[in-house]
Amino acid sequence: MSGAATAADRARAVVAEVVGLLDLAPVEPATVTTDRLVPVAGVFSGRGTTRGSTRRYGGLIAAQALTAAAHTVRPGRPVHSLHASFTRPGDSRRPVTYLVETLRDGPSISTRRVVALQRDTPIFFLTASFHQPGVGPAHLRPAPEVPPPDEVPTLAELLADAPARLAAVQDMLFAFETRYLGPPPGARTVGERAGEAHRRAWVRVAGRLPDDGSLHAGALVLISDLPLLLSAMVAGHATEWGPGDLGVSIDHTVWFHRPCRADEWLLYDCDSPWAGAGRGLATGRLYARDGDLVATVAQEGLLLTRPAR
Repeated sequence: MSGAATAADRARAVVAEVVGLLDLAPVEPATVTTDRLVPVAGVFSGRGTTRGSTRRYGGLIAAQALTAAAHTVRPGRPVHSLHASFTRPGDSRRPVTYLVETLRDGPSISTRRVVALQRDTPIFFLTASFHQPGVGPAHLRPAPEVPPPDEVPTLAELLADAPARLAAVQDMLFAFETRYLGPPPGARTVGERAGEAHRRAWVRVAGRLPDDGSLHAGALVLISDLPLLLSAMVAGHATEWGPGDLGVSIDHTVWFHRPCRADEWLLYDCDSPWAGAGRGLATGRLYARDGDLVATVAQEGLLLTRPAR
């Protein structure tokens, strides 16, 4: 099989997997035990994945929850923000039930709350807001000046001398083409100062997705929770992030500034303004190739170092 055919086959497999993960199945509300004070707009089931560890990838559950909420909102109102909290670890092998509640449908904004359940236990909460675009003042923080994607090493090239790390990172980033401007995830650079270091990468879904705005928004959420944010939190510290150390998302926020395609190159510019008390905060900005700021991300996580044995 030729290299071109192999690449095309992989792209088709990636698209099928991303679309499948975000293709939620409606569930009859009567089958879900609940006592709600606000109307239930819909109940959906999202499938799991056998990739990686049994701990559910946070970006996947957030993306599925956002997709569930979007299914209940009138057309013409794209998502403009989501705020998520991770309350219990989920099992990535098992499906998750998403209970969507209608908090408000106003003249231009719809608000939904989503509770993610596994074994009838809440493991995650999300509030999402959808806005019919209007007219008003406009400005943005310019994108940093960086080389274009085709001048940046691939992940395979960057980790050519570390096959075990490459395999672990590729398993987590199965659906994405990622090109890091600087060190790969978890690595250190001499001379960096904690709190001032940036972690930047070009990233996109590694295949052409269908023209569906909700699908691209969900895929953008998958991108937003890549290890880039964790890398930003620990950048500049004295030692490398070790396999025994623990980094777990506590909460995650995305502000969507305009619709974009998640299968086209996006520059992810991340830093960490603070870490302490076993936690860390990271912020990130996603830029399109034309320099337009398409989304802003904030994430807080547990950062617990464990002594080597």
